[in-house]
Amino acid sequence: MPNAIDRPQSQHAVDRDVAWGAVWIGFAIAFLGTLAAGIWAFAFAGKGTWWAANIGTLCLFCGAVVTGYRARTAEPLNGALIAVFYFSTAALAIFSAEFLKVMPDPLPGLPRGDSTFYFVWPLAQLAAGTLGAMLGGWLWARRNRRGRGENLS
Repeated sequence: MPNAIDRPQSQHAVDRDVAWGAVWIGFAIAFLGTLAAGIWAFAFAGKGTWWAANIGTLCLFCGAVVTGYRARTAEPLNGALIAVFYFSTAALAIFSAEFLKVMPDPLPGLPRGDSTFYFVWPLAQLAAGTLGAMLGGWLWARRNRRGRGENLS
């Protein structure tokens, strides 16, 4: 699949290889979706940490699909950047809550001493971000494949 820089019609959406506007839109979708999922999981449904994390990862995937589609390329770097920003925001929230002594110990739904969550969740975020961005770019290319040859004659 061609890179975004190789297609002049997508130059408005990219700055070199990273489509920053699309990345920030995808991050906003992921963040707001996770915020809603976290409020639902903890405040209303009484679910544990894994529920919020898994629904948040699904929101990250959806944001990455939108990013890939808006960037008009299946560049996994766009999705990886969303995952890095997303994880940084989540880590900042977790560390801040721990520092301010408002974080429950252990987290709801996790047994004491279970560190699996802190290893598996970031890997799931990276996979969701990169695969989502690639899927979004592929969907854009597939949708716009029909009209490419019509203007050449």
